[in-house]
Amino acid sequence: MSMQLPTVNLHHLDRLLTPLGIWQHTHYGEPWIEHGFSIDDQARGLIVGAWLHWFQPHQPAWLEIHDPQLPTRLIEVCLRYIEEAQLPSGRFHNFRDAEGGWRDEVGSDDSFGRTIWSLYTLKKLFPQSEWASRADALLRPARKHFYQIGAFRAVAFLCLEEEEPERLRRLGGYLVEQYRITREPDWRWFEPYLTYENPRLPQAVLLAGARLQQPDWLKVAREALLFLAETTFAPTGYFSAIGTEGWYFRGRSRALFDQQPVCAGATVEAFLDAWQVFDRYEPFREYAARALMWYHGDNIHQLPLYDPATGIVYDGLTPLGLNLNRGAESVLSYLMARIKWEVYTGMRD
Repeated sequence: MSMQLPTVNLHHLDRLLTPLGIWQHTHYGEPWIEHGFSIDDQARGLIVGAWLHWFQPHQPAWLEIHDPQLPTRLIEVCLRYIEEAQLPSGRFHNFRDAEGGWRDEVGSDDSFGRTIWSLYTLKKLFPQSEWASRADALLRPARKHFYQIGAFRAVAFLCLEEEEPERLRRLGGYLVEQYRITREPDWRWFEPYLTYENPRLPQAVLLAGARLQQPDWLKVAREALLFLAETTFAPTGYFSAIGTEGWYFRGRSRALFDQQPVCAGATVEAFLDAWQVFDRYEPFREYAARALMWYHGDNIHQLPLYDPATGIVYDGLTPLGLNLNRGAESVLSYLMARIKWEVYTGMRD
């Protein structure tokens, strides 16, 4: 699949970035201040900031960094938010208002998993840095909660950058066990339904299986990814995310709308990892490419969600067309997917 991808523009992300954090939502083009901040977005922002900082000395042609301080600023703001969010127990707050007050007693399992994933990413890219030391200080009290997490996606997030074999064996084994309990010949999946960020489940099993050299886990991951591909790619080839208005329960019709950018981004990342693990098996790269092109107009409405002139990413596809809001999750999911595409393919199209 030949792809012409535009230069990555970071102006919209910069507009959402404040000294307290990245605004969670927008109302059309303006930050929706009443909704404040979410740690999920700061975790995604930390991953993006870390990769941008890592790329910065190389000055790749696909990336336009209009402010040389933006990657560092992004890391510092998001890391500070996570530091201030950590509770004495080791868990984290999630939601924060525009004045900096916390809106919850403790964040969700998913937000915990995403936060851990982001801290591991920062450590991996800058292992000898002060940032790595700060990430370590957050991880130490948090790790005792790893095996108390039951939400499947949260467990998956914990696996994505985990390297310690015993933790990976327990976390990945939990997902594999759930798969074997639920799997049927016509439903090769971890749950009796498909909802949001589905590809993270087989992606986690894939990476855990590769690191632990577990061929049976790789078989589970491959089977689940192929089932997901059958379910979320239209016969004509374009990516079609499971809709949030009803999801897809086994034995029922799947929802077509609203389709979310975060699902397209997770699909790009999971299939790129599968392409690498399975000896550059070309169909997996093709699935990743098509999911990336979903942002650029290869979708059910044939409408681009990414605007290269401003760097905005619209919040999804509705029955009528684009959701014209453009929040943090949307732009960060695109940037995470695009960065991984560039890391893995080197733009050799």
